[in-house]
Amino acid sequence: MASVSRHYTRHVAVSVFFTAALPAVAAVLAGKSVLLAVVAGILAVIAIVRLVRLIRYPISQTVMMSRAIANNDTMLHIPETDDPLLGQASKDMNRILASYRRDQNELETRKNYYERILRIMTHELRNTVTPIVSLTDFMIQNPELQNEENRLQAIGIINTQAHNVCNFLESYRQLTVLSQPTLASIPAAQIFGQLQTLLSSEPGYDRISFKTAGNVILHADSSLLSLALINIIRNAVQATDGIQDAYVRVLASAPGGKACITVTNNGPEIPDNQIEQIFLPFYSTRKNSSGSGIGLALSRQIMQLHGGTLTCTSHYPYTVFTLQFP
Repeated sequence: MASVSRHYTRHVAVSVFFTAALPAVAAVLAGKSVLLAVVAGILAVIAIVRLVRLIRYPISQTVMMSRAIANNDTMLHIPETDDPLLGQASKDMNRILASYRRDQNELETRKNYYERILRIMTHELRNTVTPIVSLTDFMIQNPELQNEENRLQAIGIINTQAHNVCNFLESYRQLTVLSQPTLASIPAAQIFGQLQTLLSSEPGYDRISFKTAGNVILHADSSLLSLALINIIRNAVQATDGIQDAYVRVLASAPGGKACITVTNNGPEIPDNQIEQIFLPFYSTRKNSSGSGIGLALSRQIMQLHGGTLTCTSHYPYTVFTLQFP
C-alpha cells in the first residue's frame, strides 16, 4: 500500500466512482448482453473490494500506532505522504509517537535519577545513623561502665551525627525548593562583574579569568544563573588545587546566535563513566570533601529551569562545563 498512499485520495475517489457506477452499468447491460453484464458485475465486486482495502489502510495505521504505544515500541514510524487526505493524518500520528517517545525517555531518565538519589540517601543516612545506634546500644547494655566523662563524650558524638543528618537533609531540600526563574535580558559582562566581586575573597580567585566574545546577552534569572556559575567555578577551582599553572577560564559567547557560557579548567581528567555521575546529588570525586555535594546537581537544575542544558566534557588537559541557553 506504500504506492497507494501517495495518491490515496485519488484512488479512493476512483474506487467510489466505480463502486457506484458499475452496478448500474451491469443492470443496463443485463438486457442487452449477459456477458457484458457479468463483466460489469465482476468489475463492481473488484471495485468494492478495492474500496474496502483503501478504507482499512488508515485504520491499520491507527492500529499499528496504538499497538506500538501498548507494547512500548519506540521505533515505529508511520510512512508519511503528500496525499491531501492521508498526509496530515500520518504526520499527526508520527507527532503523537514522537511525543510518546520523549515522554518515555523522560520518565525513564527520571526513574533512574530518583533511584540513584534514593540509593545515595540511604547510604549516607545509614553511615550517619549507624554510629548513633551502636553508641546508644553500648550505653544501654553497659550502664555500669558509664561515667560523666563518657556520657558527655557520647552526647557530643550523637549531637555531631544528628547535625550531619540535618545538614544532609537541608542540602537535599535546596534541590526541591527552587522557584521558577524570572527571566530578563542581561549582558554577560554584567553577570561576570558580579561574580568577580563575589569570588574575589575566595581561595584560588587568582586562577579565574572572565571573557566575553562580543556583546553577549543572556535571557536568564540573574540570581539563579549566578548561583549556578558560582557552584561550577568553585568546583573547577577545587579541581585545580595543587596543579602548576592552574587556571579556570569563563567565556561567554553566542555561536549560531545562541548564548552559551563555558567554564574550562586544566584539572585532572574526569573518567567517562563519571561524567554524568558528577551531576548526581551528594556525589563527589574528591575525598574528604567539605562541600554539600549538590552544587553541580543544583546548577544543572537551574539550567533546566531556564530551558537550557549543562553538560561536561573532559579530555586531558581540559575539562569544560558548558551552559547552553535556548
